[in-house]
Amino acid sequence: MTSASEPAGPGGFLQPTLPSSPTSTATFISNTPSTLPHSRSTPLKPGSSKESSFIDYVDRKLLGISRRYEKRYNTDFEDEATSGIEGRGYESFGELAKDLNGVIDVVWMSGTPLLQTPYLLTIALTASTSLPSFPFAPRPTFQLLHKLDSALYSLLQGTNAETGETLPGFEGGRGRLSTTDKVRVRGLVERTRVAVVEVAEKGESVADAGESETEDNLATDDNDNEDDDDNDEIMGGMQVEGNHGRWEMEVARVYERTIMELGMSLGGSVIGGFG
Repeated sequence: MTSASEPAGPGGFLQPTLPSSPTSTATFISNTPSTLPHSRSTPLKPGSSKESSFIDYVDRKLLGISRRYEKRYNTDFEDEATSGIEGRGYESFGELAKDLNGVIDVVWMSGTPLLQTPYLLTIALTASTSLPSFPFAPRPTFQLLHKLDSALYSLLQGTNAETGETLPGFEGGRGRLSTTDKVRVRGLVERTRVAVVEVAEKGESVADAGESETEDNLATDDNDNEDDDDNDEIMGGMQVEGNHGRWEMEVARVYERTIMELGMSLGGSVIGGFG
């Protein structure tokens, strides 16, 4: 059952119960843009067939992710309700992050704040609660969280964090997040930062299998691919060294922009730093 503090998605969908050098590696991730896709110029009309189709599509995607998470590490399970790829459980956080990234893109392209906010909260909660279930995979973890940070910060500001343009539905000061939504965002931010710290401190790090697919969007030439190979070797070495210190700076940057905006709009400070 969904608790009162956890958001439910539109359309009655309840969020899943899933809950080079070291320096250059960290810099690589920090400098990687979240690349939010271009959104609709106007929000979806409430009650329209397009809105209904969008809600149905995203609900089905999130449900599929929830099912695969529940069957994690089980690569043989398949039934009539979850045939194909949804019948195979996740083997790594990189695989799950890849699917969540795809849903973020669809949600963002809707250009509809009333739908974007609850769905992004659901995705953020999914990421936070699933992190401890897998070995620490730095690259897909930080890339996913940076993308969520960019999206949530944009909604808090009412402008695209990457282009500075006013978001659809926010013209004339409309579409601002409610205080309740901001409190929910703050709770998820704090929860996620703590989760990342705990996972990183376990000293178990992997060059995640799902990272290779995520990197397809990052590599622009052969030299970039060679750098990625070097970075993966560094990450793989962390499993032997058990040294999370090199990632302290990245952990501190989790939801960095969202934290700053929440601090200004709600007052006080957001806890959950690396320590």
